[in-house]
Amino acid sequence: MVYLFHYIRKWVLFLEEKTKGKINKKDLIRALRILFVLAVILGGIGWMQHLRVREFKFYDTKSESELYTNLVGYKAGGEKLFVYSNDGAKALDSSGDALWEVSYQLENPAVAYCENVASVADIGGKSVYVVAENGIPYNYEVIYPIVKHEVAKQGVTAVLLDNGTEDFIQLYDINGTLRVDINTKTKIDGIPIDIALSPDGKKLVTLYVTFQGNAMICKATFYNADEVGKNQINNIVGQKSFEENLLAYDVRFINESTVCVLLENGFTMYRMTETPELICEKTITEPIEEIICVENGLYVVKETADKQKSLSFFDTKGKEKQVLKEVPEYESIAASGSEIVFFSPQRVAAYRINGSVKFSAAFEQSLEAVYPAEGNRYFLVNTGKVQTIKLTNKVRKEEK
Repeated sequence: MVYLFHYIRKWVLFLEEKTKGKINKKDLIRALRILFVLAVILGGIGWMQHLRVREFKFYDTKSESELYTNLVGYKAGGEKLFVYSNDGAKALDSSGDALWEVSYQLENPAVAYCENVASVADIGGKSVYVVAENGIPYNYEVIYPIVKHEVAKQGVTAVLLDNGTEDFIQLYDINGTLRVDINTKTKIDGIPIDIALSPDGKKLVTLYVTFQGNAMICKATFYNADEVGKNQINNIVGQKSFEENLLAYDVRFINESTVCVLLENGFTMYRMTETPELICEKTITEPIEEIICVENGLYVVKETADKQKSLSFFDTKGKEKQVLKEVPEYESIAASGSEIVFFSPQRVAAYRINGSVKFSAAFEQSLEAVYPAEGNRYFLVNTGKVQTIKLTNKVRKEEK
């Protein structure tokens, strides 16, 4: 509003000078129109700035549902919560409604997801269930025990298999048709650490570790299952070996074409539309507490010189921005592209990517997990149930 008064004063002075103190009706109407437009623009800017920094004080519970009695785990992503047990899995939206539910009998289920598609694989077993966007489940068997799996947005699933002496990486269509079969040998390729599948289901990245004498070597291998990779041996379109005794422990596609390899002292980013192109290599000198990948970059929690913890955000070009000089005490972290949530069993603190506090509160019940969802909503996982809450600045009746 200060800027608005400034512009009004400037216009009045301009018109007085132009008309020598006599403002005609035409000039006055024109001036008022311009001032009205300025007021709308400045008001909009002010409102947007308010939304960027306002802190919510309260919340409303929007839904509550029971978890499986034989719950194995849960995973959040794409503003959904995936809950799974030995005999079934379901996806909940930000209103707490079940988008789909599938039944099965698995000894050790694990969930992978991409946008509106999810897969459940029996780790150590051979069964894979893929649930399409419309909720229709597809089931198929693989030839060897499953070590890890990933899924793409159209249901293509990558599975890492182990027959005891060799490892296989296979890509299946949603209906179980084998698309790509890659055989790796421990003596030659090393021991598999992780795999990552692109959202379009066409690119795959693996992490392996080998030993040369007393030195540990971690290696990332890039595959293309499309036309570009068909003319290459084993569909390999690139490889990267990291320095001796440097642990590379995780690889992820954070969006359609950006791959992140997480290292014990930083990370490496690649752009992979067809073949890998290095974006950046970041070495972080401070001890790293955690790295959390989101679709537009990475949050990194570091230990500072005075034994405190700070939070930085690196975008998909590797550019760093400090979010918090000191993070609150926490037991676990969840994040989206716009915010990060620190929580302990009875305390939640959510911060926007610009460092402003979005929400902070103590809870009477003991929380197992908190995940951000859409529309200022959150999933709260408690013992035996999950709640969805929505932030507000209106005092709840029971608190008045």
